[in-house]
Amino acid sequence: MKYLIIILLLTLTTGVYAQTEYYTTDGKNRLLQADLDKISTNLKTKYSEVLDKEMFVNIKIKETERKGDSIIHKISFDITDKKTTDKFKNSLLADLKGKEFLKFNLSSINGEMIRSESLKGKPTLINFWFKGCAPCIDEMPILNQIFETYKSEYNFISITYETKKDVNLFLKKHAFEFKHLVNARAFIDELGIQSYPLNLFIDSKGILRFVEGGIPYEDDEKGGMQMGNGHQFIKLLKSLD
Repeated sequence: MKYLIIILLLTLTTGVYAQTEYYTTDGKNRLLQADLDKISTNLKTKYSEVLDKEMFVNIKIKETERKGDSIIHKISFDITDKKTTDKFKNSLLADLKGKEFLKFNLSSINGEMIRSESLKGKPTLINFWFKGCAPCIDEMPILNQIFETYKSEYNFISITYETKKDVNLFLKKHAFEFKHLVNARAFIDELGIQSYPLNLFIDSKGILRFVEGGIPYEDDEKGGMQMGNGHQFIKLLKSLD
């Protein structure tokens, strides 16, 4: 009887203090591991079909908090052709966070040379993309909305390894209002960028503050996923002021 009581007490104690792990992209909707696996599988299938090659969905945990008996991980989905648990490991970006961003002098699609030093004085959002990147294209309408609202307060720069000709052809089909810097393969390789889209948030003094993947996807009314409204990016931009 004594042992039965001890076992019962242990069972009750375990039940009381058991913690459930949840995941969220927007801070509101909570996902269990099974939900996360389902979303990852759907995204992997979708983008592998669109790009006609195997793609991977890497989950980046941005922050973790405990609420009562729950552990909540705030995450983002990064879609890339390389499977990795840390996309910035052993890259220059990992060392630059919190430091002055790498200086550059790159050509725009108008032939103008843009120096990183010229961006100081305003916070800057730099978006890295390429024309065959479906997630990059998905987030462009939201980035355009952010640009239209805040273009007088921040610099909005896009950087790609694509040529001037290819970017101009792309822009005839897809609106993307950022200032476009092209032919940047050497600069991108120096940074060690392997996953797209990539968004960097740099303060007015040129310090790299935040490194983010694409705008987080959110649940839609049909139980699927849709591009979010970018409120996380707006919050990060405003924190640079």
